[in-house]
Amino acid sequence: MSMALDYTYQYPFPSSLEAKRGQGPALALATCNFDHSSPHFFDGRVRQPRVMGDMLVTLSDVVRTHFFKPVPTLLDPVLTSNEELLRLEGFSGCCGVYARVDLPAEAFDGSCHGRGTTNVDFNTPMRNALTRLRDNEEVSFAIGKEEVVLSKGEQQTVEKKVKLPVRWVKGFSEVQSYQPQLQLRMEISAGEALRFVRSLPKVAKPKMPSYALSVGKSIRLSQRPQRGAVQFSGTHRVKAIEPLLPRAKTLRVWADENQGTSAWEVCFELGSFFLLISPEVYRGFSGEGQLLANLASPPPDSTIAQVRAQLAWQSHIRSDDLAHRLQLPESAIQSSLAVLGSRGLAGFDATRNCYYHRELPFDLEKIEELQPRLRSARSLLAKATIKAVESSDQSVVFEVPGTDTIHRVSLSPEQDACTCPWYSKHQGKRGPCKHVLAARIVQDEESA
Repeated sequence: MSMALDYTYQYPFPSSLEAKRGQGPALALATCNFDHSSPHFFDGRVRQPRVMGDMLVTLSDVVRTHFFKPVPTLLDPVLTSNEELLRLEGFSGCCGVYARVDLPAEAFDGSCHGRGTTNVDFNTPMRNALTRLRDNEEVSFAIGKEEVVLSKGEQQTVEKKVKLPVRWVKGFSEVQSYQPQLQLRMEISAGEALRFVRSLPKVAKPKMPSYALSVGKSIRLSQRPQRGAVQFSGTHRVKAIEPLLPRAKTLRVWADENQGTSAWEVCFELGSFFLLISPEVYRGFSGEGQLLANLASPPPDSTIAQVRAQLAWQSHIRSDDLAHRLQLPESAIQSSLAVLGSRGLAGFDATRNCYYHRELPFDLEKIEELQPRLRSARSLLAKATIKAVESSDQSVVFEVPGTDTIHRVSLSPEQDACTCPWYSKHQGKRGPCKHVLAARIVQDEESA
């Protein structure tokens, strides 16, 4: 049984789409903060109701889906609001697919009334209503209700007590470590993209990768690796974007060849839908361990505190700007943002190559305790002596005790390596092993 945390979503009213007298439908999304407050984030008219409805329903579909095992998953997306955009994020039940909807301020006639991050109630009646939205309707959009008092009055509070999987909590932290390595590989028209996605098999062999190949202005599927092709696993996961393509402008495909992740960005006139899929169908982002190096060897607490003090719900955080403002090396800023991202205090937007501020409505202060490899590394440090035995300009070699053997760990700027079975199997593609983490901690302490 997977580890889970008790968490109660408390909503002041069910999310709904209701007709107002003398006006068009009004979309009200009930929100829930970690402290159970109900801020009034936004109230305005939607300029393209059908597109917005399609994106929200598709996001909800991803969140409700487990892509390799038929199990129920009912978790609500996370929304971040500021003056520039509304951003909704969510994970599939298996944590192998991350989806994000970006709605810029230009998508609405209205103004933002608050900044913050919260959960959004996506119930079945509201989903059904979203599918019926049309562009010729006057649709207003409201998130939360400032005047709702939870403790008294006639307002009904909707509560959902769920077992929040730790893998979902860890996934939000982990996925920020993958996106900086994504590179834009191809951009095609929505019409060509729709033909491609419709051609994808609904069921694919889980361990057989597929390849998306750019051919002129089109894209086609291949089962063989070719130069310039984007590798991905699970064609049914990519098919999640199919409902969006008839009204989209373009599809942009991103990839990280080293890690095997790919992202599929559906671009509209106003807004976008971003789908990031893990290297394999059975691999959830929560178990990858890409953030472990940042957690094991973080920048000084004072540096992290300075960077955190600059966060003000920005949708674009540039590390060079912060470096100039704080008079710190840009590398220290980037490391601090990565650590803050691992704590749920920042997200990364690969399409803009920058971080953004949001604070997940989960208690992530103890995120380090949810990392078994990091716990094991600290246990090694407490029980055994780890020392450097070789050193050169290119690398440092440590001897780290293992189970009935001594492992040799090589630390270098290019890539760390270890003689343990974990490293032999994954070659560093699923984050560092516990021996590498322990050696890194020792090296950082000696440098300090």
